[in-house]
Amino acid sequence: MLDRLAHIKGLPVILGLLLVIISFIAQFVPSLSFLVAGQWLLHLGVIIGLGGILFSDTL
Repeated sequence: MLDRLAHIKGLPVILGLLLVIISFIAQFVPSLSFLVAGQWLLHLGVIIGLGGILFSDTL
């Protein structure tokens, strides 16, 4: 399964973008407030997305 995921170069960028979008939506839903405490989901999404852009050529 991981072999197939390695061929998708844009996957980390897409995953980072999804995490940022989830973090944005979770700000407005009171039951999801634990996801935005400390903004860790937003930071994780940005780190994964930028890392995916940087490493897309080398992988």
